[in-house]
Amino acid sequence: MDNGMSKRMEQAILNKARKDKFIFVLTVPPALREVACKQTENRDNGRVIPETLQFSIQGVVVPPVTVDSGEIRFSGQAVKFSSHSRPSYPDVTVKFKIDNEFNNYWVIWKWIDILNDDKTGVFYDGKDMKGPDSGSTGFSKRRGDNPKFPEESYFGQYIGAGDLYALDEYNNKTIQFHYEGIVPIKVGEINYDYQDADEIESTFQFSFTKLIPKLL
Repeated sequence: MDNGMSKRMEQAILNKARKDKFIFVLTVPPALREVACKQTENRDNGRVIPETLQFSIQGVVVPPVTVDSGEIRFSGQAVKFSSHSRPSYPDVTVKFKIDNEFNNYWVIWKWIDILNDDKTGVFYDGKDMKGPDSGSTGFSKRRGDNPKFPEESYFGQYIGAGDLYALDEYNNKTIQFHYEGIVPIKVGEINYDYQDADEIESTFQFSFTKLIPKLL
């Protein structure tokens, strides 16, 4: 019997998926990887520590998947048909707890700052931001191709990716939701309060291009 089948037979048929059984892995873009470090001792305004965000995420959303329909009036009634077209996905909100050195908050803030510098108001001016074979937008020039984001292009420098893994009761990965083309659009507010001693929770939002599920 194959390993995949034996793994499935270990599961009770009445078992249900749980909200707290997941792992979310966020892959930061090349522009942040250039300034990434692993040691908190190396933290400064020009660096980020991506792993600090990884271990503090509390919740994330798998958005609805939609293919719109249309209709034609016929014989006093309406005939429904598929548009064969997907609208853009709604933005996704991620909940996380801020660590006491704000290293995880800084990852998202720095990513947003690449898109619009807080001092100059312009886009990040990296030395290798545009490759010789890419167009002005960074898309692949080949006709009929899906949009490509080569790392040497403008798009490729600031676009990341994410993977949400659902877990079963034995913490085995059961399905992967791959978010392709992630762009952060907002880091949430921070509420300080002398009457509240709880850990600080915040959120960040991102837009993305594709959602690709895969059974594991």
